[in-house]
Amino acid sequence: ITVGIPAYNEEKNIAKIIVKLKKTVDQIIVCDDGSTDSTYAIAESLGATVIKHPKNLGYGMAIRSIFLKAKEINVDVLVTIDADGQHKTEDINKIIKPVADGRADISIGSRFLKEDSNTPSYRKLGVKIITKVANSSLSEKVTDAQSGFRAYNNKVLQSLTPSDSGMGISTEILIKSSSLGFKIAEVPTEIQYEGDTSSQN
Repeated sequence: ITVGIPAYNEEKNIAKIIVKLKKTVDQIIVCDDGSTDSTYAIAESLGATVIKHPKNLGYGMAIRSIFLKAKEINVDVLVTIDADGQHKTEDINKIIKPVADGRADISIGSRFLKEDSNTPSYRKLGVKIITKVANSSLSEKVTDAQSGFRAYNNKVLQSLTPSDSGMGISTEILIKSSSLGFKIAEVPTEIQYEGDTSSQN
């Protein structure tokens, strides 16, 4: 199990996440997307494999770099998780399960499979609109097309090279996967919005 973390100026959160993850996963890849703080130094000192972008290229390019590294080292399962502390690292086994059991090629941690009072209404609206658009191109409908908390099996990693530089990467991967016949599953997960979390409003 390898966890991939796209990170941009996350020196406040990255150490805590890596330390937690090291207790449960085999390998951690951090893509430092042109940070101007200590993100790279912290991640490297804690034993993560760190990819360094010379400048900020965007979330999509960070995910692309993580995909390419995971493909290169031939990981069995890649889990992507955000660096801002929104995702619960203890949910990783739950996210992996459909992939590990062979029921799915991609597993998504969805904020909307159970009532989640933590999600601000403006986020719910935005994500639901994007998900509705994505579902028009998917053979299997999903409830949270924008979730960055996902697990991918090796077949997906070997078959897909994402290209969108921004937040559209999440939808792009699902549409490409669906067109290739990959199975997509969702599991309920909660997002923690308190504190210094995502700025991608």
